[in-house]
Amino acid sequence: MTELSLAGQRIFITGSGSGIGETTARKIVACGGRVAIMDLRDDLAQDVAQSLGHDNAMAFGGDVCDEAVIEKILHAMSEKWGGIDGVVNNVGIYDHGPLLDLTLPQWRRVFETNLMAPIAVSCAAVRRMRDGGCVVNVSSVLGEVAAPERGPYCVSKAALISLTKMQAIEWAKLKVRVNAIAPGYILNQAVQDMIDTNRLDPSDIERRTPMGRMGSEEEIAEGICFLLDPVKASFMTGELLSVNGGWTAYGFT
Repeated sequence: MTELSLAGQRIFITGSGSGIGETTARKIVACGGRVAIMDLRDDLAQDVAQSLGHDNAMAFGGDVCDEAVIEKILHAMSEKWGGIDGVVNNVGIYDHGPLLDLTLPQWRRVFETNLMAPIAVSCAAVRRMRDGGCVVNVSSVLGEVAAPERGPYCVSKAALISLTKMQAIEWAKLKVRVNAIAPGYILNQAVQDMIDTNRLDPSDIERRTPMGRMGSEEEIAEGICFLLDPVKASFMTGELLSVNGGWTAYGFT
């Protein structure tokens, strides 16, 4: 199989100052694309963009729920690069607890970031796509299955999968493809911190996963870049790409 080609593609990635977002940004640039890096922490966004080079990346700090910030980023992409070709709605948060203990403000906070922000970002970006484009929504394996005491996260990520299908069928006539990716358990810094502080036993995840290990940020970035590729994924829209080592296929505890 030939390498992915994102040559000339102009991609906006939310939550890309670290983690899967940063890894995806680096992969896109390696494949010939350019990226707008956005993170709540401006310093992280600046560091990533600087390492990728001035011609390849721009950095922005701000809250993804702030529509004025989103408009500023899209305007800057138009001014510098002449437009936008793709969006990766990567940013996500959680607020765990038993359903009967969670407050409505807790639910609203998670839904604002995990669902309402992708709606706003996608709509603002698609309005600027002059000759088609692509949206990738980063959901989760927990958008496919339920997990105790993770209500707001599970439900918001499930809603993001449904949103993906709605966007795909309405925007196909605009030549805009929309797909989602659902990562399983990924051995990133946040998970490693949980392991180091005995809040997570990796053997539990490894036992439950048929492939016997957690995934990597690089493996998720590969999936995202495949979905962004206008040639490799040209007839793919409204789909969910599950990258979880067989987690959802496994029927035993």
